[in-house]
Parts: sequence; C-alpha cells; structure tokens
Amino acid sequence: MSKPLSAFALCALALPAVAMADECEANFKKSGNPIVMTTYSSAVTVPNLSTGDALLQMRGILVAEKMDVIAENREEGTLLVEQRQSDKARPIPTTINVSTVPAGTRIDMAVKMERGVFSKVEQIRPYMCGLLAKVKGGKEGIAAARRGAGADNTEATGNQDVFAFSRMIANEANKNAIAVNARHKGRKYTLSGRIETLMEDGEDYNLIFEVPEIRDMVIKPFPHEAQFKVSVSCLFKPDQLTTVLAMREGQKVKLTGTVMKYDNFRRVIWLENCTKAK
Repeated sequence: MSKPLSAFALCALALPAVAMADECEANFKKSGNPIVMTTYSSAVTVPNLSTGDALLQMRGILVAEKMDVIAENREEGTLLVEQRQSDKARPIPTTINVSTVPAGTRIDMAVKMERGVFSKVEQIRPYMCGLLAKVKGGKEGIAAARRGAGADNTEATGNQDVFAFSRMIANEANKNAIAVNARHKGRKYTLSGRIETLMEDGEDYNLIFEVPEIRDMVIKPFPHEAQFKVSVSCLFKPDQLTTVLAMREGQKVKLTGTVMKYDNFRRVIWLENCTKAK
C-alpha cells in the first residue's frame, strides 16, 4: 500500500502553481481604455514543456471555459479563441502566443475588450492567472496536451430571433467579413422567424427567412453599424421533404441548423442540415 503524502510533499507539489500565479501577477498589464480598446495581458514560463504541448493545453483549458477556437497555428505557436457572442455579451477575443525561452516555454496571454466594454482589473487578473496556472509541465503536461488537441466548444447556441441574428452577422461582416466564417462555420444555431421563400436548391430544399431591407426597418442602424442586409437561408436535406412540404411562406418557424458559410459577395449566410426545432 502506498504511503500518504506528507505535508511537506503536498506543499512541494503546490509550489509550481504558486510560483506561476506569482509570475502571472507580476507580469500582468493593462493598456488602452474603454473608449478605444482595453487589453489585459500577462505571461508565465513553464519548465519541461514543449511549445506544441503548451498550445494544446491552452486550447483545452480555454475551450473548457466555453470559448470558441477561431484560429490556431501550431507552427507559429499562436491561438485565437473567443467568448461566444450573445444578447448579453459581446465576443471577447483571447490570444495565446507560446515561445521557447531558457527556462522552458513562455506562454503569453492577451484579452482584448471592444470599445465601450468596461471591466475591472480586480476581476480580470485573477481570472487570467487562474487559467495560466492550470498549465502543467512534464508527463502531466503531455497528457493534458493530448486531451486539449481535439477540444472544441460544441455547445449549441440558444434560440435567437432571425432578424437579430442577421444584424449580428451584418455588423461582424462590416468590421471584417473574413472573420464571420472563422467565427461561425460549423456552429449550430436555433433561429425563429417567418418564411419568405421555399425553393429547391439542387438536391436540397432552401428556406429563406424574412429579413427586412434597411429602408424598411422601423429603427435604422446607427452610422457605425452595417448599412446592408444579410439574408439567412436554411438548407434541408432530401430526407426532410415531409417537413418542408408541411411549411408555408409567411409561416413562423423555429429551425436548427449548422452554419455552412457566409457569402460576403451575395451577403447571405447559409445554414445546412436544417431541422424543425423541438
């Protein structure tokens, strides 16, 4: 039977985490302001850890926080994740950069708040340092990296009004159209709205939601917001014919589908494998 760890041994095991927390606190910085953008950053160095395993560990740690992986470059040692946007929260990007230093692998973390988002250092600093303190070196770090390699936030987004969804995509495309696919492709949404058009689309069936033109909106977009409409299409597979035949143009429906792509030229976002939401 193995002997229980002594108090000294337990303290020794806790020392690396404490040291990393202290290092994170010492390296913590705040720059910018809510008028332009506020950036919080810090860094820790982990011994006995490769840059690749460090990056994969951070992927797993951040996905466990319900963040979405937007971009990852293992050769360059970079990772971009984002807190998912909702009606109560804006998307908050977090960047990770890993590099080799004499003492091991350095992990730099930066959280960027959009204009108009107010936050407190007293809340952000312990949160960031708590995440960085979870990174492990040695065999434990290798095992954690393997788990993190396939981590993805597969949580479905809650029910949204199709007009609000359309405006969200339009405003994102207005800032950076490339980011729309990086952010939403493969993500599942449940949308509520009225049917504008039902039509065949190759072997699939295409349902186009009603989304008003800018000129027809009761409340017009602010000058800094997108001045264009994004259409929303939901594609049904052939085996959903019974469901499609029961629908009528003008009918209000609630559908679940997965984002296939955003077409910035035609300004339409396509959802595939659509089904009637329960």
